[in-house]
Amino acid sequence: MSIRTVVTSSFDDYLAEEAISLEQRAVENAERSERLRRFPHAVMLKVAYPELDFADRWCWQNFGPRDGECMQRYSEYRACERTEVHSHVGKWTWHWWAKTDYDFGFNEWYFAESADRELFISNLENVNWGEHYPK
Repeated sequence: MSIRTVVTSSFDDYLAEEAISLEQRAVENAERSERLRRFPHAVMLKVAYPELDFADRWCWQNFGPRDGECMQRYSEYRACERTEVHSHVGKWTWHWWAKTDYDFGFNEWYFAESADRELFISNLENVNWGEHYPK
């Protein structure tokens, strides 16, 4: 058993909790809309950094690499061993929205296919801090 702090959330929850200017909100909405054009199936969670890394590893194992710049060199649960700056083309991605507490905040996962989103949602009960943090 491992530590578990993940909370199911939504983009509306993020907007309600974060005090950002109307200008910044417009920018964030536009950027999110662009991601949703490519990856229309989204899931917002509030997670600790280890949970984000744990969930990302699961996504890599089930859907292949994350689309965009590879951030795995910073991950606690690495799925890509390359350490130089590089990118992948994939059918899912994520975006870190905001920190709400020490090493905890809003992260949204995006999927090109609804079946992948549903599989991710069905696995949420298994998202935790991972094997590096046994209880």
